[in-house]
Amino acid sequence: MNNEQRILRNALGSFATGVTIVTTRGEDGKDLGRTANSFSSVSLDPPLILWSLSKTSSAFAAFKQSNYFAVHILAADQDTLSGAFASSAANPFDHMEVKRGHDDIPLIEDCAARFECRTTYQYEGGDHIIFVGEVVDFQHSSTPPLLFHGGQYGRLVSHQKSEYSFASRAESLTPDDFIYLISRVFYKIREEAVGERKKRGWSDAQYAVLTLLGHEDGRSRDEIYRIGRARGDEVDHQTLEDLEHRGLITQQGGADPDSTVRLTESGRRAMIEIVALLKASEAQCLAPMHDNEIRILKQLLSKLAIDEQRQGWPPIPKPLDRQAP
Repeated sequence: MNNEQRILRNALGSFATGVTIVTTRGEDGKDLGRTANSFSSVSLDPPLILWSLSKTSSAFAAFKQSNYFAVHILAADQDTLSGAFASSAANPFDHMEVKRGHDDIPLIEDCAARFECRTTYQYEGGDHIIFVGEVVDFQHSSTPPLLFHGGQYGRLVSHQKSEYSFASRAESLTPDDFIYLISRVFYKIREEAVGERKKRGWSDAQYAVLTLLGHEDGRSRDEIYRIGRARGDEVDHQTLEDLEHRGLITQQGGADPDSTVRLTESGRRAMIEIVALLKASEAQCLAPMHDNEIRILKQLLSKLAIDEQRQGWPPIPKPLDRQAP
């Protein structure tokens, strides 16, 4: 591929598409499939679709001779499957159980949609052949599709019209809109848990210690002080003494900076109850969003949190009920 062709390919990549795997069965009985984003609908009456395949593809002869093929529109979580069928180095069907369609063509399960087609026309298209197929059977679901844009996979996010004009919305924003929005969501989720914490008489510093131990039990006193300071919490010797007096933690090693601090059974139970409140608030806050949008949101926030340990923050929380006491 020369430089001009590469530039053209990059320009064509500006158009976002879905991702499909097209499958067929060769004359030798071998199942074949190739990843393609050239899929397009052609007609409803009769029902026709098209896709194209490079003449240099190792599967070219099989598709050209086949009377039937199936087009699978991949679901958002099937990017690994797409990658497997994009390479001719190995045949993914060698390790898959498949259903059979017309003329015994292999069918992949759990896709966003699937079309079984009879090969109707084949047209020359430069270095590709364009296959037109008549849809003889199809299935579809509400599963969000996998997207491809600019050489990368993506997910679909619904574009909803704002109920406010841009001008009126802009007047209501703070100077730093991102921080404002993140903060509102953060405080909305933790509001009920904060109220419960106050009922229990825990200070901010005490709650910080319990949270750290909930993330990872058995921390040293020195580590708790260091992370507490990084978070802006005034955690000190008295904080730990008060929690131990309440029966929520134990300290092994006395005042030694390397002494180990652990949650007691009462402390662990209390934290599980607080986490349950947080999870309930989180579910309520995310209720207006689709599952696919929630996954995208978490992926994006994970990118922002990638340096959390370098900044002194604890690792991503682990479920309390799965940790060793």
